[in-house]
Amino acid sequence: MLKIGITGSIGAGKSFIGRLLRTRNFPVLDADRKIHELYRDSAGLRAEMASFFGEESLTPTGVNSALIADRVFADAKARVKLEQIVYPYLNRAVADFFAEKVADKCRFVEAALFSRAPELVKMLDEIWIVDAPENVRLERLVDRGLSESDARRRIENQRGACAPELFPGKRIRTIMNDGDKLHVERQLDELLNGLL
Repeated sequence: MLKIGITGSIGAGKSFIGRLLRTRNFPVLDADRKIHELYRDSAGLRAEMASFFGEESLTPTGVNSALIADRVFADAKARVKLEQIVYPYLNRAVADFFAEKVADKCRFVEAALFSRAPELVKMLDEIWIVDAPENVRLERLVDRGLSESDARRRIENQRGACAPELFPGKRIRTIMNDGDKLHVERQLDELLNGLL
């Protein structure tokens, strides 16, 4: 079974690619969604989050995302600590997803920042990078409800985090998502046809 990671900077459209893959009946694990499930359901992760970020970082259904975001975007050490807390739980979930006894020819993991999760990257055979011009990504983030300054801050925080050279030894493929959905679907189908 081929294990493929889908990544891209914020606003590039990796979630759109994930949705397209699901409509084509490919299994896709959304790492962001899985992390939110772990925030809600994992007693161990919740305890570690409370220990570092304080009890106020927890809610009955997960974590206080606004509080966590403010901390990690303002303090690089807090971001690194968050990753050190969360990624071991995520890595186990991804390993379980790949270990399921199924006859799939390939399975996909969609995640924003593989470059910050080297143990997860080791599990992958290929990485597909979804890219879009920065002005398009900015517009998408503002359309989602972020202020322009917050959108720019998030884009800057991820700058260079999806560069192909960060994944030595992995086959890299790129999908350009500049807003033409039919063009994106054609690129995706070409990649899938090459796999199958």
